[in-house]
Amino acid sequence: MTELIYEHPLNEKYRTYLRLEYLLLQLQQLLPLQNEWQQQAFFNSLFDLIEVLDRNDIRPDLIKDCERCETALVKWASHPSVSDDKLKPLLQQAVRLQSELLRGGKFVSAIKEDKFLAPLRQRFAVPAGTCYFDLPQLQYWFSLPAELRQHAAKQWYAEFTLLQQALEMVLQFCRGKADFVDISTENGFYQNNSEQFELLRIRYNCELGAYPTVSGNKYRFAIRFMQLLDDSGRAGSEKAICFALACC
Repeated sequence: MTELIYEHPLNEKYRTYLRLEYLLLQLQQLLPLQNEWQQQAFFNSLFDLIEVLDRNDIRPDLIKDCERCETALVKWASHPSVSDDKLKPLLQQAVRLQSELLRGGKFVSAIKEDKFLAPLRQRFAVPAGTCYFDLPQLQYWFSLPAELRQHAAKQWYAEFTLLQQALEMVLQFCRGKADFVDISTENGFYQNNSEQFELLRIRYNCELGAYPTVSGNKYRFAIRFMQLLDDSGRAGSEKAICFALACC
């Protein structure tokens, strides 16, 4: 039995958070730069990450959310069943992240000034602009020893360490706010209010032969399970569907 957890953000802030988390995980997996095509994918992910951060200054939001994490941890500290040994490192981390985020500038300020990456980023933004006749410096870079290229890639990736740590804490707290609740629908459709929620997490069995789609905003959300079809691409599932939902 294969289960999947589908996550759907209910506001633009968490939409950006999830995009960044996904891109950072991609970069991490591509760091070995084992072949030329993996290296191309690394630069694609790196420039996508820079683009998202360039368009969205999420630092103020992360500062506020880390502060909310700290407030929650302080409240939990007064609960007799909460272990101080586990809580103290988390509280220290929340305070440290706030301090470092307050002292820092925009996440992409330093890496955007990299003299090697800047011209590459311009060409990667052009469809099929990564051919070697457009970027001879990239072909030369690929010919360098793997140790040199991996060292450079790790340095670029390290520029996002603070961002990754803050995102991990904020998203961990968000995902931990709610437990999964079993839900059964007769026709694959479910809706509810969403005024206090920011993220929906849907756990379902792949053997259902359907996947969830979500439409919603800060007031209401609707979940409809769809089936893949060869002729039209997708169609709504009319059969009974059981899944688990966590509203965070």
